[in-house]
Amino acid sequence: MKVQLDPATKRILLALLASPKTPGEVSRIHGIPIVVVWQKIRWLQDLGIVRATLSFVDSTGQLRSYFEAVLPVDTGDEELVIET
Repeated sequence: MKVQLDPATKRILLALLASPKTPGEVSRIHGIPIVVVWQKIRWLQDLGIVRATLSFVDSTGQLRSYFEAVLPVDTGDEELVIET
């Protein structure tokens, strides 16, 4: 199955390829609303492209989850297509 990614999903995936990040960090870096980042990350998890690497409760009592991409992606293409 081929999946073509929209620009926001592509930015999220490329951010997670660089290093594990929380959805909040991705939201701040790329200016994408946090709700959209969470939706896209969950969708990418369902595809098996992104996984949670670390989850913990911080000192304020909030759950922090870090996610990373789990596949090699050619970042040189204008259009990003993923085969699952």
